[in-house]
Amino acid sequence: MADFYVRDGQSIEVAVADGADMALVITYIQGYMLAVVMQQRGQLVLHGTVLQKNGNAIAICGHSGSGKSTLAATLLTQGWQLVSDDVCVFNTDGKVLQGCRALNVWPDVAKVLQLSEAEPLAATMAKLQYVPQVSSMDNEGANARLGAFPLVAVYCLSEEHDDDQSDTPDEGVFAGVLSEFKGVRKFSPLKANRYRTKFTTAMGQDALFMQQCSAFLANTPVYGLSRGKAKLSLANLHAMSQLISDSFEALV
Repeated sequence: MADFYVRDGQSIEVAVADGADMALVITYIQGYMLAVVMQQRGQLVLHGTVLQKNGNAIAICGHSGSGKSTLAATLLTQGWQLVSDDVCVFNTDGKVLQGCRALNVWPDVAKVLQLSEAEPLAATMAKLQYVPQVSSMDNEGANARLGAFPLVAVYCLSEEHDDDQSDTPDEGVFAGVLSEFKGVRKFSPLKANRYRTKFTTAMGQDALFMQQCSAFLANTPVYGLSRGKAKLSLANLHAMSQLISDSFEALV
């Protein structure tokens, strides 16, 4: 598709291959490459989708395919606003920054959530791109106008929870669990959700990452959110999103 050269946190050079899908190239620049730019600048970057409500943000973290975008799309139908898809970047004040406000979702997710505005992302990809309607900045306060939001909580997704002992779970029933990581235990899921760990390690930023987590997230709740073995359904998605919304409301 293309070769990308990110230099000194200041520039992105792209050598596009013949016949490459330019929509896909642009998608990589807006997400993956901008994240590397921020890492080269020494900023904290997590692998997470960021949403905000009333000027306060949350990050939904997890490995690729864990359901970040699916859960984020569900929350968007419930009044949340998208801050950044797949990349959570902090500024030097510890606030998360505005990123590309387009969410990439699978067609079955768009169908379940009735996201009729979702369109094909690229000719070579099955995913759709959903650009949610943005509310008036006047209604969102100073944080939205500045494009930087205080992070209220981090939710780290997984398929199973520690005490799930069932050998034959009912895949149609939501059995999700929301649990908070306390004390030093919160740093393990944060480390697991560092964006492209091999890059920051190669740049010698392992110690810097932990320092930034201590500075910016020491007082921020970090939760583990298990979705169990439940299949995709509107009811299950609403149940998961309700766990997030309830904990968020309790914090703000």
